[in-house]
Amino acid sequence: MLGNLNDVDLRMLRTFCTIVEAGGFTAAQTRLNMSLPRLSVVIRDLEIRVGYSLCKRGKSGFQLTEEGLATYSAAQELFADIERFRQKTVEMNGRSQEHLQLGTVDSLATMPKSPLPPALARFRKEHPRIRLQLHVMRPDELEQAVLEERLHLAIGAFHHRLSGLDYRSLFNEEQNLYCSSDHPFFDRADETLSIEEISASDYVDRGYVAENRRPYELRFNNMISAFSMEAIALLVFSGTYIGYLPSHYAKNWVEEGRLRAILPDRLAYTSAFHCITRQGVDLQIGLASFLSILISGNRPPVGEPPMPAST
Repeated sequence: MLGNLNDVDLRMLRTFCTIVEAGGFTAAQTRLNMSLPRLSVVIRDLEIRVGYSLCKRGKSGFQLTEEGLATYSAAQELFADIERFRQKTVEMNGRSQEHLQLGTVDSLATMPKSPLPPALARFRKEHPRIRLQLHVMRPDELEQAVLEERLHLAIGAFHHRLSGLDYRSLFNEEQNLYCSSDHPFFDRADETLSIEEISASDYVDRGYVAENRRPYELRFNNMISAFSMEAIALLVFSGTYIGYLPSHYAKNWVEEGRLRAILPDRLAYTSAFHCITRQGVDLQIGLASFLSILISGNRPPVGEPPMPAST
């Protein structure tokens, strides 16, 4: 039986909630960066703590028990209460009315007319007493942090929709396939490069998400994974890999002759960026204001690719 709650209990409950929201252990692995055996141990330990079975997993798939469903619902209420308590202590502190936690993916600083800097500037002018913290994370980490209410709002390219999150369109970002000046492709004319030859090259992909926006004709066989644009760029600069980067991020290196886009007319694709917030949560004054400023500063993206449904 679960007595006093401690930090370990809260971590186990957050892990359990993530598994439920992902639809099972396998889907939760990437979000939590944990192996299946480790996830099983965490849920087993939590079941020992609460004194009953939370879920069933087997050939029929992942299913919550009646007690598991009730526990998930109670955990959501608990985490919401913790956030409300934190907000009230901030309000009573006197130094600040609110503390706004924001998140974004990396490499947006080089984007021309990015909506984030002017939105931050306007927000600071209108709400000077609200404290801001900006975190840089992977897209899957951002989604999880918003679900767990560790972040109030996040910006990124999310290639699916998760239940429990609201997605609002912001802008599109062009992606091109690049090689460095040390790669054999660099001095080759585009018309001499075939899709088969490109697909046979060593390729660095974004390990945090399936690249379902990548041109369908590319089928890379020799891949490694990286988890930030900086890491992808460093591997491309090694001269042994090719990889996709945002065009604005690679622009200066292209102009310096250090990178070149490979078949840009054929292999470029577009990522749709959204801002996400937690569904069913009352928007505090600061969050509601920042969201309004961010959305109003954006014109609707033209020709935005459709976002696939969650799986």
